[in-house]
Amino acid sequence: MPGDETRRLIQKLVRETARSEAQALDNPGREAKRIGPEPPIDALQAVADHATMMQARLALVLEGHGLGPTVPRGGLSSALVSLRHLVVDRVVDPERAYRTAMLDLRHGIEVVKLLRDIARREMLFGIIRWCDDWLGARRTLVARAEAQLAWFAEREAILEDLATIDDVIDDFEPSPLSTETDQRDRY
Repeated sequence: MPGDETRRLIQKLVRETARSEAQALDNPGREAKRIGPEPPIDALQAVADHATMMQARLALVLEGHGLGPTVPRGGLSSALVSLRHLVVDRVVDPERAYRTAMLDLRHGIEVVKLLRDIARREMLFGIIRWCDDWLGARRTLVARAEAQLAWFAEREAILEDLATIDDVIDDFEPSPLSTETDQRDRY
């Protein structure tokens, strides 16, 4: 069984993992409000589905190692995250908010990698196995979500093309037709 300091570190990493998973679950709904039902939201939803699938297993593994629940505590960190979602994210453009969601997901990967390293050192095999399974799937899902950043660039290019077309239409002035041209068009 891990020593007191190691146990506290593992519990801290488990809480951070739980916070990260809570964010992964919230991301699709929050981002869908900004951009609608688009491919980036599908990628975030796949991550959220994975988080849902892995929650019960993590709770079972932690209970087996006597480490208790994974419910994140409140506090300053939770308050700051809530404040960010309520205030800052509302004024940030969708692409930047999506990149922030990607940073949150990458942070979760780093936390689970650290949790795995500590569990390996302490020979907590259930946690090691959970981390291995989680990392194998999550890295792929996050890479797919990151690839969706290209959607924002494509969308921007389309919007620029539409703006150019609008400018051309606005600037278009039909030339007066001569009677000769008018006669040819009739036949």
